[in-house]
Amino acid sequence: MLDAGRGTAVEMPGGGPQAYLDYIAANVRRLRLRLGLTQDELAARTKFDPRMFQRIERAKLDLKMSTFVRLAEALGVSPSALLRRAKLTPPRPGRPPTRRKR
Repeated sequence: MLDAGRGTAVEMPGGGPQAYLDYIAANVRRLRLRLGLTQDELAARTKFDPRMFQRIERAKLDLKMSTFVRLAEALGVSPSALLRRAKLTPPRPGRPPTRRKR
């Protein structure tokens, strides 16, 4: 496949669309945690249902382009940053520990 901006060959990941959903999931989680946000807080920023973020971060939701762009904007990155190769870690069972209010 050619990179439209450079006219050079770009290696596509194996696994088809699911590989990209895994990259998006891993990057959304990494960036959300870096910003110190919960899934609920990120949902409030984007006006998405919080359950949607559970599905995004597990790579179980096929995103529309408009959703993808709004998600990147809420995380303060370009959409291409969400497509960077990253390893999706398996979810841990149970509820996360509650954060203390200051």
